[in-house]
Amino acid sequence: MSTVQGLRAGIIAGILIGMALTAGRVSAQGNFTTERPTSILIYPKVVNTTPDTIIQITNTSNSVTYAHCLYTDGRTVNGEPTWQVTDFELVLTRQQPTHWSAAQGRPVDPRDGIGGLDPGLIPPVPPGFTGFLVCVETAVDGTPVSANSLKGEATIGDVTAVAGASNVSKYNAIGIPACVSAQGACGAAGVPNDGNNVLRLDGQEYAECPGGLYLNFTGENAGDPAIDGATNTPSSVSTNLALVPCGMDFENLVPTDTTLTVLIRNEFENNLSVGQVPMSCWFEDTLGGTSFGGAFSPLSVGSLGTTFGKAILRPFTGSSLPPAVGVANVLRTAGDGSSDTAAMNLQFCTEQSAPSSCVPFSSTIRLPSIK
Repeated sequence: MSTVQGLRAGIIAGILIGMALTAGRVSAQGNFTTERPTSILIYPKVVNTTPDTIIQITNTSNSVTYAHCLYTDGRTVNGEPTWQVTDFELVLTRQQPTHWSAAQGRPVDPRDGIGGLDPGLIPPVPPGFTGFLVCVETAVDGTPVSANSLKGEATIGDVTAVAGASNVSKYNAIGIPACVSAQGACGAAGVPNDGNNVLRLDGQEYAECPGGLYLNFTGENAGDPAIDGATNTPSSVSTNLALVPCGMDFENLVPTDTTLTVLIRNEFENNLSVGQVPMSCWFEDTLGGTSFGGAFSPLSVGSLGTTFGKAILRPFTGSSLPPAVGVANVLRTAGDGSSDTAAMNLQFCTEQSAPSSCVPFSSTIRLPSIK
């Protein structure tokens, strides 16, 4: 077993403890979640590059349910997002889990050796795909419903490879609960689903977007203290962020744009920031990437001034732009070249007072018109 693998469990436990100490209050039932069944799932990072992505989705209810799912290719051409959308339908019996490979899709064939009941024909994504997946709970006719039945996970990497060779990481899909009614997840503000193709993320039909995200991180390119302490030096840590704007227009195929501000604090409580991080449709970069200032990124260990830091990602001050949701994938490399990855769901910031200023945001997801 490599040094990285042997120390990974302790590293992850430490990260989670730190996040729990800084992430603010626990999400209420009417907020976005990564733990409870909901009516909309967002998988913010799906890839078909060197690694594949395995998508898992479960109907947690005791009734048959349906889902309308949409892959969005986040790649750009000459700096412009392709916004290539591929959609498909799922049929899930009660308490049914299902899974598929993003690279291979899933045929309707009980003899194909893929475990579980076939949920319907699932197309593969093209080679080189990098983007996201959205699944919306519906009735048999495609009408959105507020049953809060869906739970999901994604695994990035080759799960069939020899341990240690594939850098496998896993995260939970981001769930958006439907409010259902005044007795539902959002309380007195909740209303029944109107069944049209415009899903209102307003705290009435579905939960309102959180105003920002918390990120606890190791400075980009910093050494890992646990690995270095095991004398497998020099080690390094790199964090990759994948973000999706909170709001999408699949009906008109218009990418959603936003601009984020990153407020940073190091271990000495010194404040730093990245003023403007533009994103359109889908965003991916490392903490030391050009989006955050490249060699001068305050998220890199040299500029941060300490090994660890914490940050808040929220819309640019004074704008009326949507916030983002996403995941972080952390690569740890030891001196002997061994490495491993771990994905982290970014915690939702709902603290409206300064300095967080994470003001909830009303948005929409527009599905293709229901025929």
